[in-house]
Amino acid sequence: MKPEQVQAQLTRVLSDAISGLRDPRVPLIVTVERVAVTSDYGMARVYVSAMTDDMPGLIEALNHARGHLQREVGAQVKLRRVPTLEFWAMEDARL
Repeated sequence: MKPEQVQAQLTRVLSDAISGLRDPRVPLIVTVERVAVTSDYGMARVYVSAMTDDMPGLIEALNHARGHLQREVGAQVKLRRVPTLEFWAMEDARL
């Protein structure tokens, strides 16, 4: 599978999984803006944005839910190994 396809699938799966999180630090609408995977698919950097004043709290909540989100990715995306997820605020993105 090409990196673009993997990134598109990860974006879709993570958008659904994040919207299902029941954490008060996660607002109702969190947008997965971009997913960047390393060449070996070992790590995926997930850039998110949301209408919230507490972006550090959101990133902390997503990192706390990392295991659950990686299991969701593993169940829905057919890869040899599930990438380690790393969450970043979109405004921190180095374009």
